[in-house]
Amino acid sequence: MVLDNILKEICTSGSIYDEIINNLITPRFDLKPELISEIALSFLENKEKIERIYNEGYFKYYFINVVRFQIHSNTSSFHKNVRIKDYDFYENITILDDDQDIENKIIFEEKLDKIQKIYKNISKSWFDNLMWEEYFVKDKTFREIEKDWDIDHVSAFHCIKKMKIKIKKNIK
Repeated sequence: MVLDNILKEICTSGSIYDEIINNLITPRFDLKPELISEIALSFLENKEKIERIYNEGYFKYYFINVVRFQIHSNTSSFHKNVRIKDYDFYENITILDDDQDIENKIIFEEKLDKIQKIYKNISKSWFDNLMWEEYFVKDKTFREIEKDWDIDHVSAFHCIKKMKIKIKKNIK
C-alpha cells in the first residue's frame, strides 16, 4: 500500500517527488516519462526494500539518489533506454564556433567510420544484425525495440552489449 501511494505521488504534478525529478532532469523534460517509468519498475522490483526505507523515514534522500543515478550513470536502465548520442549533438550544430569544434567533429566521424568497418568484418548472427540496425542505425531505445519486435528489451540489450565487446576487442 505504501508503494502505491509513493508511485501516485511521483506521478502527481506539483508533488515533492515531481519537483525533485524536474530539478534533476532540467532541461530535458521530454525524457521525464521514461525516467518515471524506469524508477517505477525499479521500485516495483524492490517493493519490500522501498517500504522499509519509507517506514524508516529516509525515502526522500533515497529517491533523490535513485533519480541522480538513473540520470547520470551510464550503466542505469534509463541511460540505456534513453541515450543522447554525441552524433546527435554534432548533427544539430549549425555554426561551429572554433577550430576545436571542427576537430572534435572530425575525430568523432573517424571513430564512427572505424567502428562501422570493424562491425562489417566481425562474425554475427541475423539477430545481431537486426538489433544493430534497430539500435544504432534507426536510433531506437531498447523499449521501442521490445515493442516493435515483441522481444524482451533485456535480450536486445545483451545482444548490443555482446556486439560492443566484439568491436572493442577488434579495435585493440
